[in-house]
Amino acid sequence: MKTISEVALELATAHRAEDPETKSVFLANNENEVRLVEVSGSVSSGGEVLPFRFASRPDLGVPYPSVVVLLSEDDWLRVERGDLALPAGWGRPEALQAI
Repeated sequence: MKTISEVALELATAHRAEDPETKSVFLANNENEVRLVEVSGSVSSGGEVLPFRFASRPDLGVPYPSVVVLLSEDDWLRVERGDLALPAGWGRPEALQAI
């Protein structure tokens, strides 16, 4: 079975293809699900961090559930400054792995 890191890379690649304005994609460490933070120039600033959850789809090559947080560039800066927080258990922004 693929690792979470391998699935994260595949999802990040697919999301970048769908949204060419994607500036950065980060992986938050977790043993049970893929946790992605995506920063896009095509997203307006919402001033909050909302995780979108997806069930695993082994039939599509995604054997783990996934959670995506989509942020504007401004909201990402707020997360980095500590003005906005990532979901509980995701760690600090500097601990995220760039993909």
